[in-house]
Amino acid sequence: MTRWLFSVLCTMTLLLAGCAKVVLPTGGPKDTEPAKMLKEDPPSGSVNFSESQIKITFDEFFTLNNPSENVLISPPLATTPKYLINGKTLVVKFADTLQPNTTYNMVFSDCIKDYHEGNALSYYHYSFSTGPAIDSFTIRGNVLNAATLEGSKDFLVMLYRQDVDSLPLTTLPDYVTKSLSNGSFTFDNIAPGDYKLFALKDINANMLYDLPNEEIAYADRPVSASNAAKGDSTAASVETVSILCFEKTAEHPQLTRVENPASGTYVIPYKSPVNHFSAQPLGSSLPYYESINPTQDTIFWYMKEPVTDTLTYVLNADDHLDTIFLTPYKARSGGRGSRNEQQNTLAVTVKNQGHRFKPLTLVFPAPIRPADSIPVVYISGKDTTTLRISVPDTFVKNLELPLAFEDKINYTVIIPDSVFWGFNGKTNDSVKVQFETHSVKDYGNLTMEYVCLENPPQYIAQLLKDNTILQEDRFSASTKISYPNLEPGNYRIKVIEDLNRNGRWDSGNYELKQQPERVLFFSHPISIRAYWDSEEQFEIPVE
Repeated sequence: MTRWLFSVLCTMTLLLAGCAKVVLPTGGPKDTEPAKMLKEDPPSGSVNFSESQIKITFDEFFTLNNPSENVLISPPLATTPKYLINGKTLVVKFADTLQPNTTYNMVFSDCIKDYHEGNALSYYHYSFSTGPAIDSFTIRGNVLNAATLEGSKDFLVMLYRQDVDSLPLTTLPDYVTKSLSNGSFTFDNIAPGDYKLFALKDINANMLYDLPNEEIAYADRPVSASNAAKGDSTAASVETVSILCFEKTAEHPQLTRVENPASGTYVIPYKSPVNHFSAQPLGSSLPYYESINPTQDTIFWYMKEPVTDTLTYVLNADDHLDTIFLTPYKARSGGRGSRNEQQNTLAVTVKNQGHRFKPLTLVFPAPIRPADSIPVVYISGKDTTTLRISVPDTFVKNLELPLAFEDKINYTVIIPDSVFWGFNGKTNDSVKVQFETHSVKDYGNLTMEYVCLENPPQYIAQLLKDNTILQEDRFSASTKISYPNLEPGNYRIKVIEDLNRNGRWDSGNYELKQQPERVLFFSHPISIRAYWDSEEQFEIPVE
């Protein structure tokens, strides 16, 4: 090879190398679909089934998540089948001898996931019969949270042919499925007849209602299966049964772990509301402020002096006694709240900035010490005014400032540092807020007429925004309630049927055949517009 030719070849190689780029292949849209069934062997719906296994083939590779809990077989088998994955095929091998002339249903609940993205097949149903015919009746329904009426997922839903009250406590069901993410459930390919219907949050995975903290739901009367096979044109006419899930009201308030989230603050939580509460010290004690939350299940203690040694108290909650030990506060080395602990700062937040119908309010994390002549400066344009306020010798966590504001004016409010002191020795940094006040035309009004079709002991009406209760009223007959000066936005109305007149919602008790107190929501969210009066009517139906 001549020197000239060698030079040309080297030059061309370098040019080609410079032009070539290594480009990774683009993958396209992300896969969000679960695996799809391609073939069943034998097909679902088969009769005279005599095989020892079934095979289900999908269109992609998959995994099977915890089949012992997420694959539900009706009637239940004494021995769990073996589940094998062979490529894209699931093989289910039965260890038990199947009953003759019986329809079997297998429900795969959220456990078949594609291998790469983990997309779950939420519900897959396979059925077969060991006899010459397969059952074709259906029951459908929803499991709803009794307090919120929202769908409750991952409940075992169970059917029993027998009509005995002790069934869910002692007996395995005849049919079982699981509620989906929206709370819905379906029983397909079941025998005709009436069934007792239950749903259970099965904590110990034994299909029995045998733990006090397991949630349960039940139908008061037997439910009838409908003759509408899966895929039948009449399936839409199948009645939907709704049952309400709840955790049984405890016989007495159960104390959970006492918390000490900040210096001088102790939280005493119970699992259910407390009607009567008292505390008796054993040995030395310290003075404290006490409060209880709106749902009456959490007690707050704010100590007036630092806790330097362990204190022992006997708590009496509705005649049930518990002993607690309050230890000195140990500051956390990191995480939320540690900065204020290290800086010895009393945090102050300011609510209702610019609101025309609510006072500007200072909010403290714990009660503050009494004080006099605290300066508050507020500025509007060239006008500066200084007020002197006091903190009374009572339980004060929220301090309303007696300031007068006008519409659509810019204000600045200033409070100097070290004027508020907590009982734990912390004091505030300076506070400065700037805002423009709203106009009275920026608010709307709502009047709701509640029409009672029966006269219960008492109703509780709640105005909600973002699940926060803004106003609560009680009534025992048809009435009108006003909700004035509402900020624009969407609101909801919730009504509780307060059968025992204790001013709150109460759960149920299956052993006593006591359903939770009824909860109703107005048919749609209510949109409040500025400078607009709205009137609605809530007709409360007879149960």
